[in-house]
Amino acid sequence: MMKNKLKLKPLNKKKLYEEITVQIENLIENGELKVGNRLPSERELAEIFNVSRNPVREAIRVLEEKQLLQSKPGDGTYVILKEKGALVAGLAQTIQSEKIKLHEIFEFRRIIEPQMCALAAENANETDIKYLKEVLEAQKGKIESGENGAEEDQKFHIGLAKACKNSILLKAIYLLNDILNKSRSEYLQSIERRTISLNAHQDILTAVEKKRPKTANRLMLEHLIDVENVCAVT
Repeated sequence: MMKNKLKLKPLNKKKLYEEITVQIENLIENGELKVGNRLPSERELAEIFNVSRNPVREAIRVLEEKQLLQSKPGDGTYVILKEKGALVAGLAQTIQSEKIKLHEIFEFRRIIEPQMCALAAENANETDIKYLKEVLEAQKGKIESGENGAEEDQKFHIGLAKACKNSILLKAIYLLNDILNKSRSEYLQSIERRTISLNAHQDILTAVEKKRPKTANRLMLEHLIDVENVCAVT
């Protein structure tokens, strides 16, 4: 039996990789895992968390995208937390420690996300477009089955950030995603709003696919304003 020196806890909830991600992030944040430390192997982590290797791999992939971990083939996975990543993580921690008002969340989104869409329209490749189309198809399926499609909504926004090809922007969207999700969950309360959100996403994706930055920027801004107006009266 693998000795659990890092005090990691077994899991029993649905989204296993998210729980693994949070636990490892917390260890990095509180200093139990430091820059240069090597994580236990996938097999050992799977044993500690009492899961298969798949959620462990997914969690490591997410943390690599945040530039908190780096996998070295034949060697292992290491904590890197580069300087820029640490700055973004510090910003996220500061914001999350405050009582965030909904209008402040929307102010932040109006500053970041329209420009993010414009950048995605300039830089998205065929793989990005294919992924975003698959996400919207999944979102449509969830809505038609009576679910709110919030997870797919989140994936769409992260997919846009990935399409920008800007690592700092992507890390910021990942790290601040819980805050951004607060405004999304407020909005997706009825089938009508879910459908409006899906249609807005499809229009934004069309602008991104056709390489129209200004249109993508405008459509995202209009979408955010619409969401904010609804949430303001609910």
